[in-house]
Amino acid sequence: MALEFPYKRQSPISKKMTVYRDLEQVWQEIYQLVDNWKDSDYSLGRNLYFYLPLFMNPKWIISGDESTLITEYNYVKEFNIPLGRDLDSADAEKLEVFDRIRSEINNIKIYMSEKNGR
Repeated sequence: MALEFPYKRQSPISKKMTVYRDLEQVWQEIYQLVDNWKDSDYSLGRNLYFYLPLFMNPKWIISGDESTLITEYNYVKEFNIPLGRDLDSADAEKLEVFDRIRSEINNIKIYMSEKNGR
């Protein structure tokens, strides 16, 4: 995905129109979102899920390894593919990452169902 700078969007932090000139400036905005999240009742993943698309393309900050993990999580979940022969043989790091992904997706689903009154 090509990065096209500069571009203009409303900052989720300042609520003012901001010209983003490079990826470093985008990362500074993300760091501010993370700092502000510490005072939030909601999960970091949920906040980023809703705020990032307001001012940037989230694909810009997801590495190839992270994208692969998300794809693997979806395959495991959708096609019921085991991560190992048993719990002891499963990759502990991958289990932790998949648990975090699952938790954040559930947080978003809960929010969306509450928002839609279901």
